[in-house]
Parts: sequence; structure tokens; C-alpha cells
Amino acid sequence: MVSLEFRELYILLEGVIIHMNTEEFRKAIAKQQEKWNSKEFDSFFKYFSDNPDVIEGIFKNQKVRFTQPRALNDPLEFSPTFLFNDPDTAYQSYDLDGIRLPTIELFYRVQIIESQINHYGILSLTKIPDSFDMWSQYSNGHRGFIIEFKKDFWKYPSMKSTEGEKYRVRKVEYVENYSINLDELADGSSHISKASIHDELFYKKTSRWEHENEYRMVRPLIDSPDYVVPTTRYVFTDVGVYLFPFDIECISSIVLGANMSVENKKTISQFCENHSIPYSQVFLLRDYKDRLNKPTALLILPAANFRDKHSILNAKPQSFCSDTIKLGHQTTLQIKDIKEVPYHEAYLDIADELYESLLRDSRP
Repeated sequence: MVSLEFRELYILLEGVIIHMNTEEFRKAIAKQQEKWNSKEFDSFFKYFSDNPDVIEGIFKNQKVRFTQPRALNDPLEFSPTFLFNDPDTAYQSYDLDGIRLPTIELFYRVQIIESQINHYGILSLTKIPDSFDMWSQYSNGHRGFIIEFKKDFWKYPSMKSTEGEKYRVRKVEYVENYSINLDELADGSSHISKASIHDELFYKKTSRWEHENEYRMVRPLIDSPDYVVPTTRYVFTDVGVYLFPFDIECISSIVLGANMSVENKKTISQFCENHSIPYSQVFLLRDYKDRLNKPTALLILPAANFRDKHSILNAKPQSFCSDTIKLGHQTTLQIKDIKEVPYHEAYLDIADELYESLLRDSRP
């Protein structure tokens, strides 16, 4: 779990960070990055936004969304190039009494893809909890959170079908050429099995998304108590939101985003305390690069080891963006009056207001 993986690191930061130089601190961060980069973790992570409906759905109602394919963010997904052994006729349309009938390619695209995918939802997971880009994209600019699911969460009753069928978690395959040859998938009677088409559609993406290291659980939407089976025979795009109950025991830990609001941190941390779930806080380090060699690294620290948990939960979002260069030079000077700070005279009103605000936040 996250809360255990970084216990040693946090003790290091809390105990001797003032006496460490920047290079020593950076080596400690590199050690964390090396751990995540090894991908030796059994658990799975799911990024969530700070949308009020998401937070209420998970932490009040214990429900999680399985998202329909057409509601995902990749316009290329579920739209592979269809290939045929005889391409000369596959893309030929037909005219009957002035009525234009679709090509073989279009007919099969509708019948094989659209008619299938509307009935399923996807739980997208990853093995990477410290991706700056995924925190930005899927957690509303680092304002959301991550749920760490246990390695065998798919075995819990809520994750099974009503008949007790297990839905395994499978790794997504990233490909350069996102195409399907329908003739090669068909059997001797020109029949294409549902399993073979599902493998091609649900578990393949272009290499553009390879950095996400995605895993998926796919399940029928009919498992959701909110789902109503459509009666129309025509293919349509389902835009509903379907929530599935899930067992709290599926959760291994929760990670709070660096820019999460104080209100949401308190709501989620209280949920964790009530259910004995470990939780961690993300810190952004601007002057250190992540393992993709991009600016700003993420440091995940377990709240269980905070010396002052209250101050962490009450800290404003921007407080979680720091620079390692400062950490070897920080000292504290005891003063008796706010007027003693060197910027008080030039910014009298602002300094006084800041002190009063920090004083209020410090109270339990």
C-alpha cells in the first residue's frame, strides 16, 4: 500500500530534513520514483476528480462509475481501421431505387462495434499513482484523489455479476497500428465471436497513451441497478451515468491531490478514519523532475506519519507546491509580535490579515 511504501521516506523528511542539503533530498525523491517505475506493485490505482457527485457517490453511497466507451476521452478508441481480404468491395456503397445503402465496412462498423460497446462499462486503472499528467487530466488539476484498489478487489461480491461471475482485470495492449482485419477474425462460417471482438476493442489502444500503463475491468451495464435495458433495435450512443456499488474492503488506501480543497480533504480523511483506511497527501516539488524527466515531481506522503495532521488537512492548496532548494536552508526565528516580520511595514494590512487567517486555521 502507499501508506507503507513511503513510511521510511517520511520519517526521513520529518526528522532530519532541515539538516539535509538539496542533493541529498533529491536522492530520496529519486528512490521513490524508482520504486514506482519498477511497477512491482500488485494493487491498482484509479484517478478521480473533485466533482461533488463523484465525492458523494463514493464516500457517501459507496458507488463507482463504470464508464461507457463513447464517454471516454480518446476519440481514436473503439474506432479501429477495418481491414478486409477483399478491399475492392468492402468500401463500395449500393444504390437501390435512389436509396443509398451502406458499405460493408460501415455496416459492420455499426453492427460489430456500436451494437456491442453500448452495453458495457469500463473501470480504468493504472499502476502509476504519481503521474503529473494524469493528476492534471483525470483529477481536475490535482484537485481530486486516487483510490488504491487491492490486488484482488475483483473477487469481492460487488465486483461480480449478479450470478457471481468474476470480471478479471486485464492490461491494455498499446499498438502502433490500430486496425482489425474482420476476415481474419471470422471463423469458417463467417461468424465473429463476441470474445474475439471484445479483445480487439476493449483492451487495445494506440501507443499515444502508453505512458498511462492502463488496466481495465469491463462489465455489462446491466449489473448496475440504475441501468434500463434499451428497447430500440437501432444503434444509439448511451450517454447515461451508471454507478455500481462497491465494497469498502476493496480499498487499500486513498491519496489526496496536491490542490484538493480543505473541505474535501476533511470529508475524505474523515471517511478514511471511520473505516480505518490509510490515506496519503501529495506534495508537488517544482524544481525536481519526474521519472519522465519533465518538470515537477510528485511526492506521496502517508498522513499516518504526519506530526501535525491537523495542519496538513487545513493547509490551502497552493501550500503543497514547494521547491527542494529551500529545504536545506529553512530556519525558524521566534518573534513576539507580527510587526517583527520584515515585510510587515510595507504590507501592513495583508500581513495582519494573513496572521489572523493562519491563526483561525490552526484551531481544531
